[in-house]
Amino acid sequence: MGSKRHRSKTEATLLHTVYSLPGRITLSFALLLPLCVAFNLDVDTPSVYSGPEGSYFGYSVDFYMTNTPGSESIIVGAPKANTSQPYIREGGSVFYCPWNHGQAQCKNVEFDRQGDLNVTLNDTETQAEFKSHQWFGATVRAHSDSVLACAPLYSWRTKQDTPESDVTGSCYLSVNNFTKFVEYAPCRTEFHGAKGQGYCQGGFSADFTKDGKVVLGGPGSYFWQGQVISAVKEEIIKAYYPGFFLTSVMGQIQTKQKKEIKFDDTYMGYSVAVGEQFHGTFILERPFWKKENKLMAATDINNDGLMDLLVGAPMFMVRDSDGRLEELGRVYVYLQTGPLELVPQLPHLTGTQTFGRFGSSIAPLGDLNQDGFNDVAIGSPFGGKDEQGLVFIYNGYTKGLREKPSQVLAGQWASNAPPAPPASFGFTLRGGKDLDQNGYPDLIVGAFGVDKAVLYRSRPIVNASATLSVYPTMINPEEKMCTISSGNQTMHVSCVNLSFCLSADGKHLPENLVFNVEVQLDRLKQKQKGVVRRALFLDTQQANLQRNLKVPNNAKFCHETKIYLRDEKEFRDKLSSIYIALNFSLHPQAAADKHGLRPILNYQTTELIEQKAQILLDCGEDNICVPDLKLSVHGDRKEVHMGDDNSLTLTFNARNDGGGAYEAELYVVLPPEADYSGILRPGSNLTQLTCSYETENQTRYLSCDLGNPMKSGTNLWAGLRFTVPRLKDTRKVVQFDMQIRRYVSPFHSSACVETMCMFIFFLILILIKVKHVFWCWILQVVTHVEWNKPDSQYDVPLWIIILAILVGLLLLALLIYVLYKLGFFKRTPYGTAMEKAQLKPQAASEA
Repeated sequence: MGSKRHRSKTEATLLHTVYSLPGRITLSFALLLPLCVAFNLDVDTPSVYSGPEGSYFGYSVDFYMTNTPGSESIIVGAPKANTSQPYIREGGSVFYCPWNHGQAQCKNVEFDRQGDLNVTLNDTETQAEFKSHQWFGATVRAHSDSVLACAPLYSWRTKQDTPESDVTGSCYLSVNNFTKFVEYAPCRTEFHGAKGQGYCQGGFSADFTKDGKVVLGGPGSYFWQGQVISAVKEEIIKAYYPGFFLTSVMGQIQTKQKKEIKFDDTYMGYSVAVGEQFHGTFILERPFWKKENKLMAATDINNDGLMDLLVGAPMFMVRDSDGRLEELGRVYVYLQTGPLELVPQLPHLTGTQTFGRFGSSIAPLGDLNQDGFNDVAIGSPFGGKDEQGLVFIYNGYTKGLREKPSQVLAGQWASNAPPAPPASFGFTLRGGKDLDQNGYPDLIVGAFGVDKAVLYRSRPIVNASATLSVYPTMINPEEKMCTISSGNQTMHVSCVNLSFCLSADGKHLPENLVFNVEVQLDRLKQKQKGVVRRALFLDTQQANLQRNLKVPNNAKFCHETKIYLRDEKEFRDKLSSIYIALNFSLHPQAAADKHGLRPILNYQTTELIEQKAQILLDCGEDNICVPDLKLSVHGDRKEVHMGDDNSLTLTFNARNDGGGAYEAELYVVLPPEADYSGILRPGSNLTQLTCSYETENQTRYLSCDLGNPMKSGTNLWAGLRFTVPRLKDTRKVVQFDMQIRRYVSPFHSSACVETMCMFIFFLILILIKVKHVFWCWILQVVTHVEWNKPDSQYDVPLWIIILAILVGLLLLALLIYVLYKLGFFKRTPYGTAMEKAQLKPQAASEA
């Protein structure tokens, strides 16, 4: 047991180190912009208070609000400040800072003007107190006109003969607006040393109860079991006698030492939080080395009438994806379901930045956004890009705290020199009080690393809602009940009514609120380049309406107008809905309150409202088109020749046996061998087409309008002329792709329709492919339907071969017979007669 408790004294040095942060280094600081768009804590004009350099001004803060009008102010602790106390070095101080938009100078409050007290021991004058580096002002708390300020590292030399000092801690209580000061050191007793209250460090934490009782935490008592001490202010004042070290306060209560060694090093009193629904003071008793009890706070976050508990663990670690531990920090939320019955809210709030120390401070804010649930601020003093510190604002709701912060405050100062200590913005927080009396609680943030304290005031919140309606929602292009003027002409147009209403309410708002309102017609078309918007406002003939509307607080303002449909010839899309959007925002120059704060729109407000209108279609009562399209095609020739222009006419028939087909067009892809010549001149049964010939990505295509809509029962014939001048012997197929394209209603898909193809088997094969393409759900669906006979070798029939041979023989016989009749075979050849003449005797010839 002795070894155990000897080790505990070593841990007292660790506890001392919590306060003994590194010495200050001279820095240059840069002003930073707020981290994110704020909700209702005003980040544009915060009140910034500064203290002596290197004093750790801002280490502790609190509101100081008495019943005297105009006395609203804050108090700030500076535990390393030098004071007028003789021979005391860095004894610490507390500053009183009147609220005047941050322009007023902070004043040092002299709680203790005396130096160290000397006593006579064994006829020798001996120093009995050690106030240098006592960290007076490390803890400050205010209640009405009373202020409690503590020096947890205050030491005194006990009345023993051994020259040792005990770090008992000491506090001073100010009452009646700093007109009376009394010392309160409940741990300065005869129970000295580690086994008693010698290392109590009373005032390490402190608070006031609702009725003004003082609560102190002393985590070092009884081998660091720790303890909590409470007394009534009036009794503390009565028990105070200047110059007396040991005093007894009537009615003081405190926790006692537990005999079991297992309770050593539990640091009870490291943090105290007061909650009335707890029926007293709730005390954290978990050991500090578990990193789960840096501090705690109590507030009713789910509005069930029971105080809930938040516990900060700024050195909480989690394992990353590689299995390595990362220090992120965590805040545990416990919801009270019954008297001291705490249930954890899952998931817990965990920091996101390594070594940011998320959870180093927790401050109940009260109902910051006036939604009926209390909110909480959580500090991460080393968070942010440059470790300037962050403060996260979390809103309460029926199930506890929301997982995402509604606002993040960033420190205004970042170090330019890497060795410099951080600003520690957010190391201490204090909220829940309405300093400027505008009905909304405010927040104080300490940044002791730069000797600053920042006051953020809450802006009044505007709860606004809007409605938008279009009636009727179906626009009939055939019913033109409104007129517009275009030059000297008056045109009748189809129109419908449009109205919108805007209502606003909130606490402590101006009599009238100004909103920026914008209404956009056919909003989706605005994003499409070169596409006209199909609906316009009747009075302005524009697609947008922008107004600054003045809405009375707690009232509603409505506006009515008409919109009309453009002429059908000006646009093609008749199927898709016409989306109408209303967007509103609070005017940036809205009237400010008497302290210069402008109201802000509730961040949960739905600022974009949408409605839609539909164009009445030729599709029946349900306005859903299910066309039944058919396409057939044939050519005017059956052969083409290489080297010729090969003019070719394709005549097609397009029919619709179902509902109307909108934006229907014939789409023809030309083969490389062919050129487009033109449209076949309409005759008695041919329709005049409007076609466009274009090239895209080396693909030439022809697009011909078939009607918008191509109405039910349409049966049209038309012809297209081409030439095929670039035939090649390497290719035996010239292919024309022909499709019918249209937009399909998103409510139904279409079945494929029957198609046909035409083939010409001659010197060069021309293949005409007929396709039907449907656009369903704004996605292209291409259905290729093609009938082709399989390629094969055609042999000559045997009977043709036999007949050809017989015919040949017959012709040969006939030729021989004719020659015989003509005597061709009876005449004597010329060479034979000459040979016979030469064979006669010479004598005979001479005779």
